[in-house]
Amino acid sequence: MRVPISTPEPRRRLKLPRTLPTRRLQPYSRVDAPYFRSPGFYVRVGGLAVVVGIAICLLVLRAWSIQVLHGPEYAAIAREQAFRTVDIRGPRGAIVDAKGRLLADTTGRIVVTADVGVLGTIDRHGVWSPSREGETALRRFARVAGTPVKTLIARIRRSVLRSPFAPAVVVPHPSPSLGAYLLERRSDFPEFQVNGEPARSYPRGSLGSEFLGLLGEVSREELASPEYAHAKPGEIVGQSGVERTYDRLLNAGLSRARVRVDSLGRIAGPLEIPRRKQPPTLQLTIDARLQSAAERAVRDGMAFARAAGRRPTGGSAVVMDPYTGAILALASEPSFNQARAAQDPAYLQRLYHDPHAPTLDRAIAGVYPTGSTFKPIVAEAALAAGIITPSTPLLCSGSFDLGGFVFHNVEAGVYSSMSLRTALAQSCDTWFYRLGDRIWQSNPAKKGTLIQQWARKLGLGAPTGIDLTGEAGGTVPTPAWFQKQFGYPWTEGQTINLSIGQGALQASPLQMAVAYSALVNGGTVVRPHVASAIIRGASVRKLRFEPVRKVRLVAADAIREGLYMAAHDPGGTSASIFGNFPIPVAGKTGTAETCQGCDDHSWYASFAPYRHPKVVVVVMIEHGGFGAEAAAPAAKEIYEAFFRVKNAAATPGR
Repeated sequence: MRVPISTPEPRRRLKLPRTLPTRRLQPYSRVDAPYFRSPGFYVRVGGLAVVVGIAICLLVLRAWSIQVLHGPEYAAIAREQAFRTVDIRGPRGAIVDAKGRLLADTTGRIVVTADVGVLGTIDRHGVWSPSREGETALRRFARVAGTPVKTLIARIRRSVLRSPFAPAVVVPHPSPSLGAYLLERRSDFPEFQVNGEPARSYPRGSLGSEFLGLLGEVSREELASPEYAHAKPGEIVGQSGVERTYDRLLNAGLSRARVRVDSLGRIAGPLEIPRRKQPPTLQLTIDARLQSAAERAVRDGMAFARAAGRRPTGGSAVVMDPYTGAILALASEPSFNQARAAQDPAYLQRLYHDPHAPTLDRAIAGVYPTGSTFKPIVAEAALAAGIITPSTPLLCSGSFDLGGFVFHNVEAGVYSSMSLRTALAQSCDTWFYRLGDRIWQSNPAKKGTLIQQWARKLGLGAPTGIDLTGEAGGTVPTPAWFQKQFGYPWTEGQTINLSIGQGALQASPLQMAVAYSALVNGGTVVRPHVASAIIRGASVRKLRFEPVRKVRLVAADAIREGLYMAAHDPGGTSASIFGNFPIPVAGKTGTAETCQGCDDHSWYASFAPYRHPKVVVVVMIEHGGFGAEAAAPAAKEIYEAFFRVKNAAATPGR
């Protein structure tokens, strides 16, 4: 059966109108139309467009400024923020003697440091605190180092306050065994390192320790003083001697090293230490060979005193050019080893508390009654005032009576008239008592102050101005000072006592060297000094020290002749020491009375050669007895070293 096939009807095409009816969309309602069609609306829209345009322009300009105009500057700032500065101690300038021999230098020393960033954190107040892991590491390290944990933390905190990102020194003087142990076990103690840092060294040991001086960390009080205005917290500075006087010159200061840190401020890289110029070298007037001889001579002088039954407590010596004031040697005993003091804090503390005061430079800071070494000054005062002439005879007797008070001479049996030269040679006390009486009687209203005036003119009673710290001024007693000090008036007896260097008079060996230099060089009061030149590579700058004053002397040749006779005439007080010496020495012994029951101080003030002096030598032995017992033999040893001569052994005497 066939199924009929149906054919679909064709689709009818939908006829659309040519244009669809559209409704005009309005951006505003009919109510708002007047607002949007008003001229003010377009003004506001235009103004807003201008503002937006300006803002966009400013942003573009700012971006251009940051990226193009100031790009390198801001890039540098960004780089700097990735680093922190660290203060690194620099080397000190070397110190050499007059011949260029090394007296002080900078070497390295071993220290143990800690990584403060790994062991703990720093709060916003700059205070470091250990983390839990850091405290464990510190406790483990403390057992090995033998140092309490509290001490380690205190050292780290002090270091952080000075330089927050620098490795903190936790063991400043490790034993060799500790250093070797840590180096072998670095992996066990990664927070701690064995490092090196600059340290002062003294290749000649204790030679010149008093005038070279000591070093130490600058204190808060010192930082506030003008003297240490150049220093920074934590810096090592000179505390005494040459190291202090010339600290600005010798001190290289702290180098500003850099260390990379991460975004949390933790150390993320090694130190970057910039190269810096080496500080200059300071050359001294000191001769190391002569300095060694002077120190040995003072020790021998103390030994001479002990052999004579005395109990010496110290001594000093000054060796000086009488025309320039250049110090050739400056010895003081007891002394100390500054090389050890620079490395051993415990030893340094013992020095400061030692009752014998080994850190005291007795040559410049020790003041004592001068005894008969003062007599040439009294003689010059009388000669200049016309009270006597070199040939004026005065009686030298066993005693001198002043209104019932008797002043005695050392030689009780003597009775003869003598001139100034002989009185100096024999050191007759009663001759100078009578001279003191004449000085008083010449102008009683001035109470004999002529002696004090001349003592001050020649350099006593005030610091000499030497380029070393700690110098004492001494005492030249005046009537006003005496009244204030003791509560009763100055009398003629005080002047008579002063005429032989006794009473309240006190002077340092350096002051006596300056006074004798003036008597030798024609009246120039020199300014003593130990520095000679500043050396920077091949450049040498000589230092100048102008004299203090010029004094007009009268008949000083007679005084010098009397001092020569004292060392060479049979009756001279030091003839037993210098009578056969190949170099003509002129000098005066001094035996200065001190406390009740104490041995006298032993002095010797001198110069040589007699006719054309090259050097002044002053030696003082504390409680050493007679001048010829201890001080004069010590001075002879110094002259032997200076002139490079050897002589038969001296015979210590009065």
